[in-house]
Amino acid sequence: MINRIIKKESFNYTITLVIFLLSISFLTKGSIIGQRNKMELVPKINIKTSDTQITPNKAKEIALAHAGVAEVAANFKKIKLDNKNGKSIYEIEFIANKSRYEFIVDAKNGSIIKFEKR
Repeated sequence: MINRIIKKESFNYTITLVIFLLSISFLTKGSIIGQRNKMELVPKINIKTSDTQITPNKAKEIALAHAGVAEVAANFKKIKLDNKNGKSIYEIEFIANKSRYEFIVDAKNGSIIKFEKR
């Protein structure tokens, strides 16, 4: 009786293991032996600059010129292309001369929408 229970349990274990391995193989879209799973990273948000938008470097130059700070004196914390209310903008933050500068620059025409110095 005990031998039958052990055999039955090992059979159930074997079936469970086979099903598990087949499901892993199915999920990776390949066979278990001899094939590697290729992984592709896809960004969650894809905001591309178009030909009519200014570049991040141009937005940085505009912010530096407005602040009257040389690029070598600035420690940039953020240069980010974002979309606010359907309008493409650059959020730029940097520290220079013991002050923190925050800019919002229109990505289409390069105009400064917001400026703060702390």
